[in-house]
Amino acid sequence: MIQLTASCTRVVFSGFVRSRCEVMQSPVEAPTPRALADLVSRCTQIDRFTVQLIAAEESRIAALASAIFAMRGVLELEEVPPDKLPARQGRIQHWALTGGDLDAEATPAIRRLRGTLVVDEHEQVKILSHRTWRGMWRVVTLWRDGVDGLSSRDLLEYLARLAIRAQEIAPAAARALRERSEAIAATSPLLPSGPRSRDD
Repeated sequence: MIQLTASCTRVVFSGFVRSRCEVMQSPVEAPTPRALADLVSRCTQIDRFTVQLIAAEESRIAALASAIFAMRGVLELEEVPPDKLPARQGRIQHWALTGGDLDAEATPAIRRLRGTLVVDEHEQVKILSHRTWRGMWRVVTLWRDGVDGLSSRDLLEYLARLAIRAQEIAPAAARALRERSEAIAATSPLLPSGPRSRDD
């Protein structure tokens, strides 16, 4: 261990005050080679575990994106007009995962997002950004961990909220469909029996 300290003394000479600093040894701890090797090993393990966690989160995000794509009708996701997207992306259908009634589910990370989160017909999550004054999106980015500051952890949390929302409103949506089906069945006695002719 090396010790370094600095001490200053004042010297009066011919009416002037002068300061003289002397460097002395003070405690400075340097890790031993073994301690350094242990630290490097721990940091390597942390990095490896972080990569594994991100991979696991991205796998769950892909599964949730696929499920939410199937739930888009229940969630009443708004389709992004093709003419609001760049030409190449306009050939693919996109549904907004943020905005409108979904604002209630938005997490702080989603609110900080500069753009709109969407899912496309291939069940991929994307971020629309750089909107023009005409409402057109100039940039469409396929989401990956950290894109536009949105981590896999934050996106996983938000998509899980959307899935829970769909689970909560699914019974009401099913009841509405049943009522429509019953209304159709109720009109059966009003229809003529047998095949209709062309003159009918």
